[in-house]
Amino acid sequence: MTSNQTTAIAIIAVGSFIIALLIGGHKQVPDYISAFSYSITSLAAALWLWEKWLWSWKYSNPILTTHPDLRGTWKGYIHSDWIDPETNQQHGDIEAYLVIRQTYSSVDIRLHTAESGSTTLSANIIEDREGLHTVAVLYENKPSIHFRQRSPIGHGGMLLHVRGNPIHQLDGEYWTERKTKGELRFEAWAKGSCSDFEHCKRQSYRQLKPSR
Repeated sequence: MTSNQTTAIAIIAVGSFIIALLIGGHKQVPDYISAFSYSITSLAAALWLWEKWLWSWKYSNPILTTHPDLRGTWKGYIHSDWIDPETNQQHGDIEAYLVIRQTYSSVDIRLHTAESGSTTLSANIIEDREGLHTVAVLYENKPSIHFRQRSPIGHGGMLLHVRGNPIHQLDGEYWTERKTKGELRFEAWAKGSCSDFEHCKRQSYRQLKPSR
């Protein structure tokens, strides 16, 4: 945790403890213990709210956190070097949707294309010395059963760079255990999450542009 986050937690704990004492008007040791229990409850509630929502509040960034808010559905494409064994050719750019669900301490990423879906096995958001963020993902890709003869279930890794403030683009690269690799780019965004490729296609997306 950052120093600002630690300070905020300490203020909440001490402040709620003092308020509980003042409200109770007690001076006995058992009453101090009771007031302290109220403080712990307040602190637990504050931490829960922070984990779920407060971290993404616009006034929390950058005072308490620099964590990027990536939640929603991102529309873009994948460019892969995979060769289709049936045609012996590449597919070109593949329409893709990235669904991101996020709390302060966790991020879940689902990638949907017309032929397959990928689910997160592990993911983390990394901040470098310049304050730039990268999303590192290990995933499992599960093609539709109709395509598994030429494209079996597999695992891979993905690095996505978070561009801009406010964020206007996610882009990066991926690689798989089948020795294929490629690039990803997402430049349109919709609020909320979708469950599959067809559901994602029906959403209304906002084209994002770099701020001037």
